[in-house]
Amino acid sequence: MAEALYHREFGYYTHHIRTVGGSRGDFATSPTLSTLLGKAIARWIRCESESLDLKSLVHIIEIGGGEGSLMRDVIGGLDEGRRWFSRSAHRFHLVEISPRLRERQRETLHRVRRRVTWHETIETALEASGGTALIYSNELVDAFPVALLRYDGEGNWSEVCVAFEPGSGLREIFRPVTETRPSLDRDAFAVLRKEDWSVIGQRVELHASYRDWLHRWMPRWERGAMLTIDYGSPCPEEIYQRRPEGTLRAFFRHQRLTGAGIYRLFGKQDLTADVCFADLARWGEALGAKTICQQSQSDFLCEFAGAACGDAAQTDRSAAFLFEPDGAGEAFRVLSQRKG
Repeated sequence: MAEALYHREFGYYTHHIRTVGGSRGDFATSPTLSTLLGKAIARWIRCESESLDLKSLVHIIEIGGGEGSLMRDVIGGLDEGRRWFSRSAHRFHLVEISPRLRERQRETLHRVRRRVTWHETIETALEASGGTALIYSNELVDAFPVALLRYDGEGNWSEVCVAFEPGSGLREIFRPVTETRPSLDRDAFAVLRKEDWSVIGQRVELHASYRDWLHRWMPRWERGAMLTIDYGSPCPEEIYQRRPEGTLRAFFRHQRLTGAGIYRLFGKQDLTADVCFADLARWGEALGAKTICQQSQSDFLCEFAGAACGDAAQTDRSAAFLFEPDGAGEAFRVLSQRKG
């Protein structure tokens, strides 16, 4: 999965992705459908700046900014409150590893480019921020490569691996996780702490690479707040209910591909899996970040962009989808954490 997404020559994000949203993209995100999320995050930034008493230069970091539409909407939302905005100067940082998406971001943000600095890593963004920053991301966690495990019915897990045969192509093989990942901390993942799996062959995903990534940079983050938005659920029971094949899937030109389909277009399609927010909260707390709130995207939008949500529900079907219970409103979760 890491090679398919991030190989420097053949990876989806590093080479093949064209854009996000629209007919030319492979998938859409909330910011490509409406400005509501950007307005809500702008209000969250104001609230956190006041709670943390950030009165001088406030550094704002977005990680994985897509085509730049979310940061554009966030800056626009902050600029709308000019009376408050004039009290604090802001510097915006975009962390993006995809050369293609960086180009798209510069096009989207051309009017405010002087206020934005681009970085390839969160570490350099934090260094430029002096360790104090407000950080947010949308659909970042699901873009990290996952470990795919399969339950054998006797309390044991095997990792789903991929082998290549010149005559038949790719095929799945199963190896004991005790062999493939002998140092895996099982207690760090809620899905592995669950004991009563009833489905033999149940597949689950571990965002172990995201946890490793947090451990690399969070010690450098001294003070601020972080907002993490993604699709998933608070616990594994909700994620895998009636999903014996797990949640790993691909998206190609807005088509959802599962099963063998995830192997067919190496490097030309997005690969993704649902996120367990219980794990995200626990990992952040272990690294010194306090969990402030975990809520649905619908509740977050109503709390921080209430009036705009009401208007959008009446006039804009795409915007209304973001907070509908049967749409993205409940499928997406929002985790707010604070440090220092």
